[in-house]
Amino acid sequence: MRKVSVFLLLQFMVLAAFAQMPQIRANKVDAQQRKQGDWQEEMPEVRGEPGYTWEGTYVDNLKEGVWKKYALSGEIIAEETYKHGQLNGYCRYFYSNGLVSAEGSFVAMGINGEIDNYRIIDPVTGEERFEEVKRDGSSQRNGMWKVYDEEGKMTKEYYRRGEPITEEEFGKEPAKPAAGTQKQVPPPATLPHQKKKGKS
Repeated sequence: MRKVSVFLLLQFMVLAAFAQMPQIRANKVDAQQRKQGDWQEEMPEVRGEPGYTWEGTYVDNLKEGVWKKYALSGEIIAEETYKHGQLNGYCRYFYSNGLVSAEGSFVAMGINGEIDNYRIIDPVTGEERFEEVKRDGSSQRNGMWKVYDEEGKMTKEYYRRGEPITEEEFGKEPAKPAAGTQKQVPPPATLPHQKKKGKS
């Protein structure tokens, strides 16, 4: 009877050890080879920068929701919020001892890879064509950021779409021009392609 209870105790300990092991996410792609669902990616060391591991969710090849970044030794480095593949939302960054080094929000300014179409008219021939231009999205700090030193002392920084502002400016809405004070811009001069043929 005693041998059976020792055997059961050993089995329980093995199962408990497996339950505490980190779960490896199943990286999946769809029929168009786009990353989908839960992913775990390992990034190697590059030019002296230490490697790290990413964990989060992809939707149609774009990061979505909270992504966690870990050092290869296991310590958390960052928790970042993504929308359509760009930083957009609350983020936290950590020192190697696990204490928070900074926290605040990012706002996405344009979408990376979004395509704009521009109509271009040749000023000499009047020929019209369309060109596609891919946008480079960017993310900027926005709102109040808390920055901590390694002892936990906190200072506040304020941003409006990436531009540092004062605490007083943070509490105010951006100034809007008063009605009737906007500078009047004269209409542009006629361009060569807009002139009618036969007239100078």
